[in-house]
Amino acid sequence: MRGLQLTALFVLAACGPETTSFRTVDASDPDRPSAARYAVRDAARVDVWSNGGYFGSSGDPMTHVGFEIRNTSSAPIVFDSDALRLVVFGAHGVPLPPARFSVVTPLGPAQVSIGPGATTTLEAYFVLPVRPRMIDTMRVRWSLKIGDAGHSVMSSFTRDDESMVLDPPRAARPVAPST
Repeated sequence: MRGLQLTALFVLAACGPETTSFRTVDASDPDRPSAARYAVRDAARVDVWSNGGYFGSSGDPMTHVGFEIRNTSSAPIVFDSDALRLVVFGAHGVPLPPARFSVVTPLGPAQVSIGPGATTTLEAYFVLPVRPRMIDTMRVRWSLKIGDAGHSVMSSFTRDDESMVLDPPRAARPVAPST
């Protein structure tokens, strides 16, 4: 019974007035309506989503952006964590102070290599400059290195107070070794 009470308390806290969900503007994944799917240079398929805005264990306002990267080529590709940027906007598209990149999990090198035919899920976390509900839209720029060329993509999100905040951030998972 105590476990059920703790679960109910967690759910209520996660849906509190300071949390919100963000959905992709260009949602295109039928299995995940809040995710966007991108084909990058016939070498990768990348699904991008957010678990929403919330207050982290440190008390800082945070957001999450997830990436599921499937290498569809016959050569390794690299997710460049150093190139991650999140820009946030308030009402009427007014730019807000910059968000600060915090970490990508699973923890590892900033340049994450994904072998041919492999799929890797990465979770990026950002400290927000304001409370999550003060953000109307956000854009994350992410980059893949395919061969010698870098390919940047911008994914846009909009605040969606009607939807539930998705699953709480997951614990770090190991990255499958590249071959």
